[in-house]
Amino acid sequence: MPITVDRAARHVADWSAKLAPYPTRASWPAHLFHTCQLEVAVEIIKSGCVTCRSKVGKLICDVANQGAVWNNPDAHHYVRLYFRPRNSFHLKTEGVKAAGDRYRVDPHMSIPIAFAFDLQKVITLPNSVFVPGNFAKTFAAPLTGDAEFDKMPFDLIYHDAALTPDKMAEVHNWRMSEVVVSGSLPLSNLCYVICRTTHEERTLRYALGQSVGVKIIVEQKGAIFMRKGLFIDEIYWEADMLHMRFHGPTVSPKEKYAIKVICWGVGDRREGDFLLAPGIYRFSSLPASKDAIWRIELEGCVVYHASVPSMSGLVS
Repeated sequence: MPITVDRAARHVADWSAKLAPYPTRASWPAHLFHTCQLEVAVEIIKSGCVTCRSKVGKLICDVANQGAVWNNPDAHHYVRLYFRPRNSFHLKTEGVKAAGDRYRVDPHMSIPIAFAFDLQKVITLPNSVFVPGNFAKTFAAPLTGDAEFDKMPFDLIYHDAALTPDKMAEVHNWRMSEVVVSGSLPLSNLCYVICRTTHEERTLRYALGQSVGVKIIVEQKGAIFMRKGLFIDEIYWEADMLHMRFHGPTVSPKEKYAIKVICWGVGDRREGDFLLAPGIYRFSSLPASKDAIWRIELEGCVVYHASVPSMSGLVS
């Protein structure tokens, strides 16, 4: 049986109070998190549910660790949600890693989108159980009931400080603890769809078209994403030119990165390839109108695809 509603409510109340002094973690106890690449997020929103791996007809962008995904095939029958964001899964897959980076594994989440579900609603569902540590590990097994939930070490699960080498493996595993729901999980249990930047929110809304039906917000206070990879942190249109700034990786930085800029809506398609260091740029060789659609790629990964607001629209 799942944990009781009273136990779930007590967990949220107790840990929300404990983490209230820490803005980046204060919202974690009330939610469960599922993060995926933008294209997958679009399919989830349009379908109205998250579906387990064994029931998905086609995996659009499989960012799972392929070396571990078959360690525990039982996990494929569950929708997997983490008690917290910013764990080892996100460190491995979030943000564009440069070509040649030894940690780059394709595909990865060039535009990560986080789904924040209501913990109390989900963990008390009849088909919901929880897992101490990473469910993909061969020894992990789902648990149920209040007594087992009381044993979960949330001081380690919600831990977010630096680790000594002797504690690293243990705490990283606890940070991967999950709530898993057999079959599928409807979005009626969803609180928010969270984007890393306003520019990625614009890309998500463009991909969705009119099919929204969920509350989309942008991350605040660095609570959800690690922001260690390449991504665009400013983009606008002014004086017939695209203006863009991109953020370099915090690990294994290179001097310059490959950028492809493509636009439509000004007659024929126009594109340009550049090799640039992180910073602010104006693309005078690609003049466009305010109605143009832009597609930006960093190191071979799409990081933006939508219209671009004008500077006057941003400041008005």
